[in-house]
Amino acid sequence: MQITKINFSNVQKITNFKKISFKGNLEAGGDTFERSFNNMFNPENLREIFLNPENKIGHGANNVVYSIPNNDKFVLRVGKNYFQPECITKTEYIDTDKHEDFNIGQKIGHIKADGGPFGMCQIIEILKKQEGKSYGVPHISAITDENGRLLPNEAPYEDYSRKMSFKTLLDKASKMDTEAYEKMLDTFSEAQEAGYSFDPLNVNNLLLTDEEINMIDFDKSGIKCNYLELLNLITNHDYLRTFYMAHDIDESLKHEAYEQTVTIISKFLKAMQNKGLKLNYDYMQNPESKNLLRCYEFQHAIGYDENSGLTIPQHLEKMGLFDSTLQNSKIFF
Repeated sequence: MQITKINFSNVQKITNFKKISFKGNLEAGGDTFERSFNNMFNPENLREIFLNPENKIGHGANNVVYSIPNNDKFVLRVGKNYFQPECITKTEYIDTDKHEDFNIGQKIGHIKADGGPFGMCQIIEILKKQEGKSYGVPHISAITDENGRLLPNEAPYEDYSRKMSFKTLLDKASKMDTEAYEKMLDTFSEAQEAGYSFDPLNVNNLLLTDEEINMIDFDKSGIKCNYLELLNLITNHDYLRTFYMAHDIDESLKHEAYEQTVTIISKFLKAMQNKGLKLNYDYMQNPESKNLLRCYEFQHAIGYDENSGLTIPQHLEKMGLFDSTLQNSKIFF
């Protein structure tokens, strides 16, 4: 039997949306907290949220995120395919982690809803709301379908508008104080110590405000991301190469992007120094991280001279950023 994919363009347009309040008592704990969520996310309210296109605030390769009217603390996330909001008639809120002080856009609970294909349950995740604009350009899998065709209303990966959006965010990240990078590293370390793992492959897991670099898409996992992977994501090095090679970008902007990337790397490493954090071989195993270490921007940022007789790890060790005593570190490069 062939399953017909559900997409919101196929849903009958809803008009005259009700002014439903979704504020609820979201600061309380225990039963009061759960009762509040149950009241907020009853079937009628959920249908109201998902069938109003104004509430859709973003999507990735696998999920779509929706705002909650009159609520600035949480958002809802659902899978892209086979989600049928118009069929919801029963809901049940299930609590997970709501008492952690940090905000990494983590799941604090989920809603089990009926109405899925073949009578299956539909899962709606409740996430802490994170502030900021997505950093960089979505991965190509997030803007194309399974056949590689560009999704409706999406600009091509190398479109001029995407390049200029990338450059605007590069401007913002390079102007942030070192303290913004220190705060990001604090949250990153705290989250991983609490058992969360960050996805270092999707640049849109970083959100920029005027003063902060925020993170999302952490999941409970024993797999740990490392500082170099995080730095690679901040530089968005893959798209930077696309920017350099573009025929429709002025050479002065390309040079500026290079200098801004050097600045971002310098501030990130300075924040690591201030926090006493170090790299080692185990932090340098994936190809993207090795490529970052070898690139001109990184070597410029650390003042590396290839004629010095030192390897890059030895140079980093002199800076207090590499620990050669840790396991496997000596065989790097």
